[in-house]
Amino acid sequence: MVLQALNSWKRRQFEYGDSDCCQFVAHVLLELTGKDYIHAFGYNSEKGAEEILAEHGGLEGLVSFALQTLPSEEFGDGDPVIVDLPIIGEAMGIKFGTEAVCLTKKGMARVNERYIIKGWKICHQ
Repeated sequence: MVLQALNSWKRRQFEYGDSDCCQFVAHVLLELTGKDYIHAFGYNSEKGAEEILAEHGGLEGLVSFALQTLPSEEFGDGDPVIVDLPIIGEAMGIKFGTEAVCLTKKGMARVNERYIIKGWKICHQ
């Protein structure tokens, strides 16, 4: 089911507010849970995304606010995670096996789980 949700993402050029890391994670969560966690956040530029992040004290605060739950020590396949990548910095992804699947400006990336710094238990599989 998680693989199907990941594969349902329509690949397109990275664009804030349409196809960025948060939009990707929101899409997968919608496929898995039926809930739209990001509907309240409208932005269409990097500046707009940065303003929303600043309002919530960064990516962890924004994700916790959107999901209405705090990060968990226990999370698994299909759950949203934050990774901290060399050069790129923090990005959202979906836990899948021993990796996180992320959308970056350079496209889809599978990242070793050692780069996961936070995760939220949402998909109870």
